[in-house]
Amino acid sequence: MIVKNKNIIYAIILISGIMVFFLSPLKVQSQKNTILDSTIEFKTKSISLFEGLNQISKTINYEFSYNADLIATESRIKVDYDKIAIGDLLTSLLSDSTLTFQAVDKQIIIHKKHTFNTLSSLGNVDYNNNLFRIKGSIFDQMTKDPLAYANVALYGKSIGSITNEQGQFNLNIKEENFSDTLVISYIGYRNTYIPVNQLSLYNNRIYMEEDIFKIQEVVIRIDDPRLILREAIDKVKENYFTDPYYITSFYREIVTNRDELASISEAVIEVYKSPYLGLYSDQVRLMKSRKNEYYTNEDTISLKLKGGLYASLYLDAIKNPSNFLRKEYLYTYDYTISGIVNFDDNTAYVIKFKPKYYLEDQTFEGKIFVNTENLAIVAIEFNVAPEAIKRIGGSLVVKKKFGTIVKPTSAKYVVNYRKINDKYFINLVRGELDFKIKYKRKLFSSEFKTIFEFASNNIDTLDVERFNRIETISSNNVFIDEDFKYDYQ
Repeated sequence: MIVKNKNIIYAIILISGIMVFFLSPLKVQSQKNTILDSTIEFKTKSISLFEGLNQISKTINYEFSYNADLIATESRIKVDYDKIAIGDLLTSLLSDSTLTFQAVDKQIIIHKKHTFNTLSSLGNVDYNNNLFRIKGSIFDQMTKDPLAYANVALYGKSIGSITNEQGQFNLNIKEENFSDTLVISYIGYRNTYIPVNQLSLYNNRIYMEEDIFKIQEVVIRIDDPRLILREAIDKVKENYFTDPYYITSFYREIVTNRDELASISEAVIEVYKSPYLGLYSDQVRLMKSRKNEYYTNEDTISLKLKGGLYASLYLDAIKNPSNFLRKEYLYTYDYTISGIVNFDDNTAYVIKFKPKYYLEDQTFEGKIFVNTENLAIVAIEFNVAPEAIKRIGGSLVVKKKFGTIVKPTSAKYVVNYRKINDKYFINLVRGELDFKIKYKRKLFSSEFKTIFEFASNNIDTLDVERFNRIETISSNNVFIDEDFKYDYQ
């Protein structure tokens, strides 16, 4: 018997409202006998430096990672080497004495030789907390379009950030992190690695190379999407950190009226993430917050949507699975493998899902990304189907101003997980709801959009205990603090 209310309850909780990166211990190759010391034959006619690096990459099975602003990739090269060390070859091709390179895992990182020792003189420093704020933007290498919600983190560490809709990011680090490596990951793109000591504090422009696989180019180990999901569900204990842990997160709610900002609430919170298999709920402790409103007297509305912070916590689809991730209900959905994408130096199945056409419950449809090697569910993108949002729309609004009619028109969500060492943790939750508000005695309705974002900045698994109850806040709270300061885009 199908429990039809499960998805409806889930949807109601979520409304108000990826990219993923997997972090594992950094393995920098020894300076002796690295791939850079290996010799190859390399002969070309006149080609671009970009094409030359791609040829070398295919020959040695290593990817090149670099800031495109540093290298004249369109310059022409023509060489004829019967035998040359790869390091010497790169020195010859780059023709820039300010550049150097190093091997990190299966990447060769090209970067400037200068160090990070002038940071404190550049002004972007929080001396009270010994923090250095690195700012930058992530772009597609070919189109130069910004990449929204790309993951930016210290490789093998629990410190990370996420780009905003304009592809911009802020990352707070300490002096002890200067020797670390920054890794940027994005669904369908090759990872980009940059040593922290080669970054500036401002205006880091980083370009990523798209790398989408065709199904026929990849050996598919399992071709039954339901079987993939069943095994993924069975491996939750193996793949995810299921004990309690702390998350320091940035939380934001935004309301816009026809693309004009109407209000914004932001907070830095600490979350006690309860055990996946336990009975206790998550807890929230407020660290800093603020709220700004930009309504005029004419367009002020009294509207409160269900969801927000509570939805961000509940949207951990591994801990709180909806029917499309519950083994007993997989038969009620149609699943198809629509492709395979590059995912943080790994590959992931893209599994599309939608309810079977004859079922009454038509709530959710979307895509699930499953790592092809360990079968971890690393990201989910889904939305409330148009038919369902019409049916449950009235349940999504807690209160509204008398004389208004509120109609949600769309709702979509992104959830993704970050791998630290051998376990996955919740990383990003984002929801976006469009709705129309019709005022009585007015001919036209107003279009509003509300967005919520929950971005994990730091994970702590040591000495974890539940918060004292008097320290916690309700996940439905509205945050107000005029002295709020926090660096997140």
